[in-house]
Amino acid sequence: MTQVGGSPDGEEFEITLFGPGYGEGIVLHTGDGRWAIIDSCTNADGEPLAFRYLQSIGVDPTNEVDLIVATHWHDDHIRGMAALVRACKKATFCCASVLCDHEFLAITHALEKHHFSSIGSGVHEIHEVFSHLASKQPKPVFAIANRRILSKGACEIWSLSPRDSNFLSFLRSINQLLPSQGRSKRRIPSLSPNRISVVLWIKLADIIVLLGSDLEKPGWIEILQDTARPNGKASVFKVAHHGSQNAHEPRVWRQMLEDEPVAVVTPWRIGHRSLPSQQDVQRILSCTPNAYATTKLKSPPRSSRRRSNMIRRTLRESGIELRRISGPTGMIRIRWSLHSQDGWRIEKIGSACHLEDFVT
Repeated sequence: MTQVGGSPDGEEFEITLFGPGYGEGIVLHTGDGRWAIIDSCTNADGEPLAFRYLQSIGVDPTNEVDLIVATHWHDDHIRGMAALVRACKKATFCCASVLCDHEFLAITHALEKHHFSSIGSGVHEIHEVFSHLASKQPKPVFAIANRRILSKGACEIWSLSPRDSNFLSFLRSINQLLPSQGRSKRRIPSLSPNRISVVLWIKLADIIVLLGSDLEKPGWIEILQDTARPNGKASVFKVAHHGSQNAHEPRVWRQMLEDEPVAVVTPWRIGHRSLPSQQDVQRILSCTPNAYATTKLKSPPRSSRRRSNMIRRTLRESGIELRRISGPTGMIRIRWSLHSQDGWRIEKIGSACHLEDFVT
């Protein structure tokens, strides 16, 4: 990883977002040399980017990470999570409790017995995490709407979702994936709309950050209608679901964010599918001029575009996803000194860019 400078001092807030185009992750300095990690993605060698980044700025993740959060079980948010949990020995692990529900684990076991592929589903990663945590301390914390999952010094981290009412519908959806006897192995599909993502509300002194995970519009409407959620408006927003239209709710920008907040999009691409679209980019820029992308995405080569639909379908049904990594890893690092009135300092590292310069 490219050298990206030293760690913030004890009175400096930092949030760094990784998004190489096939995953995303976030590290957060909560003050006094303590850190949190939200979601996970890996480099070309399979190492968690968050772990490598912290080491590159002189932080010891083994002893200085207090919290690791898995916002949901899609593979672009969870790849390398088990390695993180094993390495960060003092960190509390947090996820939506649906991921640990007895019924969910029983269904997952049934899916594996029926020869579903775990490639791309995140199921194998989650099983590794839970297996490691079974005999370890501290025990996991489960995220539900309006729960404070961390309080240390001047920092508080709250989960705003998911709501308990979403758990049963999630489990029922999972149950529908069980194949009939004798059917061939296939990939576990993603569930949509995503209403079980963990949205995080982070407050450090007077600073508020909103991390949107992959929550889609129905989930945002539930958050907006919830009068028990924490008060205040965020000045930094991790735009939900890679900037997709299906996660856009205008009232979030009006009611939960300051005017013209810093907004960060983590682009995503698999094959021909990519986010954000040009329409998504223009929509986000209409909400704030202070918008950034963690990486640029280049159009796939013509040979990739001509690949037979039958071949792609066969690969998917076999649990195989072909991924093209678009350029070097990028990150957006945002820092704020608690003793300064200069506002956010934004650094574009690697292939990161202002959203105006984003090209799909």
